[in-house]
Amino acid sequence: MVNDMSTAIGELKSQNGNTLMKMWSIDVPPCTRPFVRHYHTRFEITVVNSGSGVYTTEKSVYPMREGDVFVFSSNEVHSITKVEASGISITNLHFEPRYINGEFSESFGDSYAMFCFFHAANFSNRIPSESAGILREHHNAIAEEFKKQEEHYSLAIHSHLYFILIELLRKHGYRMLNLPQSSILDFLKVYDYIDKHIDEPLKLSEISALVGITPNYFSHKFKESNGISLWEYITSKRIEKSVKMILDLDNRHTILEIALQCGFNNTVNFNKAFKKLKGFTPAELRKNPKLLFH
Repeated sequence: MVNDMSTAIGELKSQNGNTLMKMWSIDVPPCTRPFVRHYHTRFEITVVNSGSGVYTTEKSVYPMREGDVFVFSSNEVHSITKVEASGISITNLHFEPRYINGEFSESFGDSYAMFCFFHAANFSNRIPSESAGILREHHNAIAEEFKKQEEHYSLAIHSHLYFILIELLRKHGYRMLNLPQSSILDFLKVYDYIDKHIDEPLKLSEISALVGITPNYFSHKFKESNGISLWEYITSKRIEKSVKMILDLDNRHTILEIALQCGFNNTVNFNKAFKKLKGFTPAELRKNPKLLFH
């Protein structure tokens, strides 16, 4: 994210250059905005550094206070709908499910393979300041590792993230009981394939062949595992790529060029998909990057 409200802290990438984890801080001025069905494939852990506001999900409306920690699973809808007079400062940590899914389930068993995609029905996305001390401690430690980049810092970041996830399981009731069983590990190759071919026409038959199951059964298992359909996932990844291009001040691509490079065949479909996911058009974002603060 590149705009005048955000400051990059750090990023970890895979061997093929795809972002696995990123962290950044955001300062948002006072505002009120309608609820936007904002979601993404990444798992999100956010710390409120100062100020106050309101976070809205499909099920709840949460106050945001200094020291609070917010946790959103992959594809879970959430949006900041109000920032009060003092403004608000937050630090976001996002990571792709593939960053932990393989070894997390291998270490702790298949029931943890779905960690990033589902949580207990009564889990609160807001963990209030007085209960979030350990979560903040490790979240801050990740930020320090990114900033200093000392020897083995990526390993240290991984370790601190695991402490956060274990704390969510032990103390905050994150885990969903009786998790649906799924071949989530097979989907890791699907995620990689989509990333590599995101700007090309993607066919269900070719994607399902990667895991050796029929297209219809693949569609069912993918939605069960991810909470959204395959095409919603692909569209989300394409929109994520387009946002980076729109905000890239060094390469001023036209909206049509961005649409084509992100897998859309025309600007009409691109604008429609973008507005459905973000609540505003690509042109509106280019004109006002402050729209993108969640």
